[in-house]
Amino acid sequence: MTNPWIRIMRPFNCFLITMCAIVGIMVSNPESFQVVSQLLDHLPTLIMIFVGGWALSASAMVLNDYFDIEVDKINDPKRPIPSGEITPKQALTFGIVLIAIGILMGIGIDLYEFFNNGSESQIGVSIVTAVICAIMAAAYTKYMKRFSIIGNLAVSIGVWMGFLYGDLVLDFEISVLTQCMGAAAFFLNFGREVSKGIMDVEGDRENNVSTVATALGAKWTAIIASAIIFLAIPVSIIPIFVAGASWVYLFSINIIQALVIAVCIWMLIDNRPETIKRIKYVVLVTMLLALIAFSLEAFLGGFVVDPIFP
Repeated sequence: MTNPWIRIMRPFNCFLITMCAIVGIMVSNPESFQVVSQLLDHLPTLIMIFVGGWALSASAMVLNDYFDIEVDKINDPKRPIPSGEITPKQALTFGIVLIAIGILMGIGIDLYEFFNNGSESQIGVSIVTAVICAIMAAAYTKYMKRFSIIGNLAVSIGVWMGFLYGDLVLDFEISVLTQCMGAAAFFLNFGREVSKGIMDVEGDRENNVSTVATALGAKWTAIIASAIIFLAIPVSIIPIFVAGASWVYLFSINIIQALVIAVCIWMLIDNRPETIKRIKYVVLVTMLLALIAFSLEAFLGGFVVDPIFP
């Protein structure tokens, strides 16, 4: 991937965060996606959610690089801004444009669902969510990131908000299954964000950025991060007992849980920066596989395959 404008957006990360909302909608409203006519009714909404979610996620990545110029000069000088491929002014402008696109998509979703599908109870959900995400993106990169745990928490809440938004946008009702999935994604991302501090210790100390790694060192950071990641396992088990999850969910989630355990053990055994860099990508792949598992449950659970506990 050589285009700096694509690299600065972190497309795989944007895709995952955007799909949290899409999968949240499918799990919360499976009946709306198993009838072709209903799927077509909501297709413009799904497209706008994808575009808006991508734009807001990408704005966070771009603004992160804009405010992290000095840190990246030490930790990752090949990134588009410190390498000179994109100027700071260009990056800031790009980030603002992406935020504007995300907010416009939020307005479009609310108006479309109101006028086309008569969705009155949830009018405003999309625009409010878009504005909150835009504020969080700007506040994180400018202020929260200086205080590691707060910044890590804010990013992970943003991931969970994708599932919450997907839960509310069509029917304004909370689904236990969707929120358990969101909680699992939250813990996976939270632990990943904490562990990433191990890779950036030198630049963070140079720029007075407080992280778990700068305060406690690599070993304790790995212990804390792996414990957080491990919490994804118990919350992913809850839907089996209280949310009518099917055998499809059980079998697919077992694979994800095995990967989570492997990641935790790997991090505890080897917490060198180069290893953590590999682990952060493995966690992203684990999250992608989890989204696939959740999607299978949305399309097959309760319709093709019976719930484990009816």
